[in-house]
Amino acid sequence: MSDRPASNRNSGAEASPAIRRAEAAFQRALRELGLDAPVPGIEVRFRPYARMRSKLVRARSGTIRADLSDLLRDAPADALDSLAVTLLSKFYRKPARDGARRVFDQWASRPEIVKRRLESQRARGRKQMLPPRGDAHDLEELFDRLNERFFDAALRKPALGWSPQPSRRRMGHYDPAHEAIVVNRALDRPSVPRLAVEFVLYHEMLHVKHPAETCTGRYRVHTEAFRADECRFPRSAEAKRMLAAL
Repeated sequence: MSDRPASNRNSGAEASPAIRRAEAAFQRALRELGLDAPVPGIEVRFRPYARMRSKLVRARSGTIRADLSDLLRDAPADALDSLAVTLLSKFYRKPARDGARRVFDQWASRPEIVKRRLESQRARGRKQMLPPRGDAHDLEELFDRLNERFFDAALRKPALGWSPQPSRRRMGHYDPAHEAIVVNRALDRPSVPRLAVEFVLYHEMLHVKHPAETCTGRYRVHTEAFRADECRFPRSAEAKRMLAAL
């Protein structure tokens, strides 16, 4: 359900308190960035995104529309200020103060907020991936071999699959919301050594073993225990060189 009445805002309909708080944060951010002459209109809309995402678009008459995840409705003022400064500085290509996003990231890393975000992704999102048996490599087979060798066959098996499209940046990722490991489809080629695929898959398996933690206000996905286990993989330096070459 939308926070804004169905009628146009100029009709005099009153915005919700959450929208007023968010719009005030953007007005403060505009002034902080030195963009208050003239201050463009700000229109905030909360959207039922699966992820905690936000974006700015230029609307009619110079108004800036901020589409925010509805998970941000109850965000505190300092977190909204932090997010607004970050978004507007990118929008206008102006430098923001050092650490401008830190307050928002610290709020978003709280365990209760992370839990809400994962629940939202699970309920609203759908994981898109190809079957684990690829043209050159079988992720199911590789998982079982790695599980036996490094985890005493005790690691729970998430959903496994190849990415729908190849990527030049992301070799793989673990999605805790959908309990899934997705490996870059670009690695499913006969020319890609199995060692490289195994290392990517092993790295993502460690995310299953070592869930992300919140430490001193920061959300850490690569903990000390994670890094220690990653070093157990033999020929890891060689595998990294292979991936870099790809």
